Amino acid sequence: MNREPLQRLIDIVLVTLLLLAVWKGLSLLIGTRTLPSPWMTIRHLAASFGRAEFLEDLAATGKAYVIALTVAMSGGVLLGLLLGGWRSVGEIFEPWLHVLVAIPKVTLYPIVLLLFGLGDPAKIAFGVLHGLPTVAIIVAGAIRTLNPIYRRAALTMRLTPRNYALHILLPAVMPEILAALRICFALTLLGVLVGEMFASAHGLGHVLMQSIGVDDMPTIMAVVMLLFLFAGTGSYLLLAVIHRFKR
Repeated sequence: MNREPLQRLIDIVLVTLLLLAVWKGLSLLIGTRTLPSPWMTIRHLAASFGRAEFLEDLAATGKAYVIALTVAMSGGVLLGLLLGGWRSVGEIFEPWLHVLVAIPKVTLYPIVLLLFGLGDPAKIAFGVLHGLPTVAIIVAGAIRTLNPIYRRAALTMRLTPRNYALHILLPAVMPEILAALRICFALTLLGVLVGEMFASAHGLGHVLMQSIGVDDMPTIMAVVMLLFLFAGTGSYLLLAVIHRFKR
């Protein structure tokens, strides 16, 4: 019997209990008005699901996130294949991707608003900007480190660039693509939330900004808990898929 998944689950439970204990201790130390306790946050989050406005904001974030994640992953993989398979192009454009990853995306806020305006397109663009460059860099790096025998085999079989990418490159770098998906999963969510904070009147990011403005700590902590659970669960499931794929 493989005890690794069970041990991993036990570790997650223990770390979660430790975090909740620290959270509870800090809440008692500085006061529940400043930092609501875990139980208060859970109750507030449960009550929020009974409000139509909160469900609409949740749906708005979910819709934008799914679109942004799809565009970031598909675009990042395609761009990575291009930059990794075409070295001269990669040497020119990949440094700019590293610059895009390094700079705070909020600095691009005026440009995004100018191109997309307020609303869903802007926050989707923010999500894509956070996820796509990282995926492209990971995929391009994986392709450049492939064994040269793959390229020689493609030349021997006279494969077209399309068939070479679909039948050789993609299967060879699939573990790296899954790892990039795990990173993109969180980065794109962050980007969508940033977009909602500055360029949207709907979504969980907008709820956070409104709550910060009126010092509504229960709502802030409830939204943060929801996002933490979603991102943590998604990351854990993707990590499990990566481990299974590598076997």
